[in-house]
Amino acid sequence: MAERDAALDALILNAHARDDRRALVTLYTQAADLASDMDRECFFLTYAHIYALELGHPSRESLCARLSAFGRE
Repeated sequence: MAERDAALDALILNAHARDDRRALVTLYTQAADLASDMDRECFFLTYAHIYALELGHPSRESLCARLSAFGRE
């Protein structure tokens, strides 16, 4: 699991370096899906949602719904 987390962290950092916001939506969503607790999940969902909103990404509504389900929207 630590290996997977490190690989995902590296992908996120690389996407930030390239300013690839579409990739960041996907990667932060993946990180949220893999999170071990609600706070971590919501942390990653928040970033995915922010980038989705900036882009008008199709996942913005589902990300908002996930955050709302935790009372975090």
